[in-house]
Amino acid sequence: ENSGGPHTLKYGSTVGHVLGLTVVLEDGEVVELGGVCGSTRGYDLVGAFVGSEGTLGIVTQAIVRLVPIPEKIATLLAVFDSLPAACRAVSDMIAEGVNASAIEALDQLTIRAVEASVFAAGYPQDAAAVVLVELDGHPADVDHDQELVRRICQRHHCLSFEEADDPKRRKELWRGRKGAFGAMGRIAPDLYVMDCVVPRSKLEEAIVGIADICKKLDLKLANVFHAGEGNLHPNISYDGRDEQEVQRVLLAAEGIVGVCIDLGGSLSGEHGVGVEKMEFMPLVFDQEALDLFQEYRDAWGPQGLLNPGKILPTPRACTETKGNFSLPEGAEA
Repeated sequence: ENSGGPHTLKYGSTVGHVLGLTVVLEDGEVVELGGVCGSTRGYDLVGAFVGSEGTLGIVTQAIVRLVPIPEKIATLLAVFDSLPAACRAVSDMIAEGVNASAIEALDQLTIRAVEASVFAAGYPQDAAAVVLVELDGHPADVDHDQELVRRICQRHHCLSFEEADDPKRRKELWRGRKGAFGAMGRIAPDLYVMDCVVPRSKLEEAIVGIADICKKLDLKLANVFHAGEGNLHPNISYDGRDEQEVQRVLLAAEGIVGVCIDLGGSLSGEHGVGVEKMEFMPLVFDQEALDLFQEYRDAWGPQGLLNPGKILPTPRACTETKGNFSLPEGAEA
């Protein structure tokens, strides 16, 4: 899937850290791609495999890049009275050149779920949103960016600003963020996690649009996302035993994808297409591009034995793609 995680902002996604691969093709042939040096002549076949979602071959070994432990780490927590205000602060951090390793955002429903769970991190439960910023590198650079982040958050009227210098406190703050998805089980028995990406200057518009869709469909929406990259994870909590609610969730997912694409974003920020977003591929790629993807896939495995029915839409899926969001009959606009 070429996933990234919180620290993708500075360190990049998986593809930037894989130097070489040993892969098994569908006919059983074992192929070595790349190597310790990380560069080979010709096409970037390692890059093609990272993110191919298992459709080109089976990876059995990987050579990965190591990065040095930073000299200094600072973890900051800014508290806001609205999620749009938090998004505006994040956009300004990027615009003003803050070299953060991670910028994460959580909304109120997520905060309350986290604080009621074993992942409690001491986030203020009356906050509409919190932004978790991590800086690392040379001490002088960290100190400079720390002050810049403080000024930006204050400009956007943050309610409080915490600088966690103690390793134990930093670990607590990150435990809350990383445990957020697990904590969602306190809201409802099932969870639909979206993964779309938008330009960081469009964060506020995306958040407002997504919230509007879920409100109209009477769904519980919680947001926890990699704000620094514009990689959104709208979480819809629901009861899978309620067929009508399940249909509303799926309708909301289509609307969320549409909002992100309309804002110049894409289908996936890090977790891939799989079968979930396969039918939406024609919203981003024309038929010529989809045919090229298929030809490339066939070149590696002409029988299509590896992860069949993933990523690329079938003709049936293409005809069923709506490409627009509409409310169900009787829903209030």
